[in-house]
Amino acid sequence: MKKVNDILACRALFFIMAFYVGLWTIRIPTIKDQIQTDYLGIGYIMLTFASGSIIAMIFANKIIKKSSSKKILIYSGLMQGLLWIPIPFITHLQFFMFISFIFGLCYGVFEIACNLYASNIEKRENKSMMSNFHAFWSLGVLFGSILTSYFLEINVSFFKNILIYIIFLLPINLFFALSLREDDKIATDSKSNIFFIWPIIIVLLALIAMANALTEGSVDAWGALYMRDFIKVSGFQIGVATLSFNIFMVIGRLSGDWFRDKIGVYNLLIILFIFTIISLFILINFNSIFYSFLGFAMLGLGASSIVPIAYSLGGKIKGVDSGVGITIISISVYGTFMAAPASLGLIANSYGINNIFSPMLLIFILLLIPIVIYKKEFKL
Repeated sequence: MKKVNDILACRALFFIMAFYVGLWTIRIPTIKDQIQTDYLGIGYIMLTFASGSIIAMIFANKIIKKSSSKKILIYSGLMQGLLWIPIPFITHLQFFMFISFIFGLCYGVFEIACNLYASNIEKRENKSMMSNFHAFWSLGVLFGSILTSYFLEINVSFFKNILIYIIFLLPINLFFALSLREDDKIATDSKSNIFFIWPIIIVLLALIAMANALTEGSVDAWGALYMRDFIKVSGFQIGVATLSFNIFMVIGRLSGDWFRDKIGVYNLLIILFIFTIISLFILINFNSIFYSFLGFAMLGLGASSIVPIAYSLGGKIKGVDSGVGITIISISVYGTFMAAPASLGLIANSYGINNIFSPMLLIFILLLIPIVIYKKEFKL
């Protein structure tokens, strides 16, 4: 039996894991009520997830080299699906934080392995492809959010919702993971761990990835609560934030590689930053359903290609192992979530959930300065 093309298989794995993220984003209000916590408690859950992710990422590159990206994607994919089963029955914040930490460990190694595999495909094909791979991630979040919003609307229980997804997704995940090629042999004359003096391009990529993590993560984690508590909607409309964000994220990512090749990385980054700044201003200051759709749509376009650019360039830095470059970007992203969840929860409790976007607005404005100064560094 002929195996599936590994490009298609890699796209499918991005999609499947993100489908579970779509489940998470829409069901956060359900979880918040289930464990009877406040915004700060939700922040703690995200903090433990990020902690587990970072711990796994630090060791992921060595683990991958001793086994393979393929094996890591098989086992971490299966574990992430199975870990959802006890979630609807957890009623204590502390136990939920523990499960979240285990989730983080599984997700951390998956994140490195999948992006490393995608980066190696990009180098093998000798063309920009990372934005397209991440488009399938956004498609997964989008479809997961739509279906979960529908289940929420027709009152499908949380447990049944999860069970349906696992029954369908686990076998598909296994099929595509088994269809991947074994890793290509990589030269060892480059930096093979994250502990060295980083060149300026890695610092810049890490900073923009961290900034984007705040925006993209805030929609996944806080979007449903923003819609319910600030826009004052219910049912299917709770999903407007995640849906509009990810629809336009997909549009941006599907076209991102083309725009990158046409106008260059630097020019594309400036455009993405402008969209992000305008969208954050809208979300902070306007509270109608129309402006929430507009704001999250523009934010989706703005955030669409920032992380794919960071991963793509991070895997191509001369003298640095591809896995190390990608690990640094990933740790930067999830390192952001070490501090961000609790602090954003505190902001939401004290100043209103709309104001979680205020520090992000300031960060993106300030980051334009080093991007302009080190413009030449983006020509790898």
